[in-house]
Amino acid sequence: MDTALPAFATSLFLHLVRTSAFMAVVPVFGRQRDSMFLRLVLALTMAVVFWWVGQQQVPLPGSVLALGVMAVREAVVGVALGFAVLIITTVAVAAGEIVSTEMGFSMARALDPESGSESSVMSQLFQVFAFLLILHFDLHHEVLRILEQTFRSIPVGAPFDLQPIWFGLRGLVAASLLLALQYAFPVLGVMLLLTTALVLLGRAVPNINLMEFGYAARVLLALLAGAYFLAQGSPFLVRSFAGLLGSTRAMFPV
Repeated sequence: MDTALPAFATSLFLHLVRTSAFMAVVPVFGRQRDSMFLRLVLALTMAVVFWWVGQQQVPLPGSVLALGVMAVREAVVGVALGFAVLIITTVAVAAGEIVSTEMGFSMARALDPESGSESSVMSQLFQVFAFLLILHFDLHHEVLRILEQTFRSIPVGAPFDLQPIWFGLRGLVAASLLLALQYAFPVLGVMLLLTTALVLLGRAVPNINLMEFGYAARVLLALLAGAYFLAQGSPFLVRSFAGLLGSTRAMFPV
């Protein structure tokens, strides 16, 4: 009994470190100070649940320094998973930045309430749409399942191999950039056709002033094309998110 209570407390503390590190990175309730208490409560709740159904005791560390090393390992696992989920959600953000640059809205930036930084209007629109898709198709439940899998793949307090996580994150970054370009490609194609039409119009009618309506036409066409392909491209986004979540799960093999 003398060693059981410290073993229980140590295990619960390490569970809390992993879930807190995960909640500090994952874009669920934002990363601002006003949502810190909510994220802490949610991290504590998840830690208690995973501790109750999982490993309730761990070998006691020999010193405070050893406990600190164990806590750092748990934080690395939580941050890695949170960063992987963050990479998944940045597919739509990167696509919005590409579209904003093409339509001339790269300088029209607004404060992003989720991260507290400035981003383009189109990227915020695409990001909100991606979050709604994730919630609608219950992909956030899959994220929680992957978090639970980490406790089976990497038991709390145990050392682990960092190589699968490192290669997994590298693959996620490359895949997210490719998917963002593919998602923005239809809008880019429409804008290329408009640019070609404006060039041909300028050559056919040399006296026409393209600056009077060229910019407005690009913005209007980009908004219409973006709104159209947001709906038409939603199956592509859902499949992309599911594939990236599968790659995230592979980072923590059981």
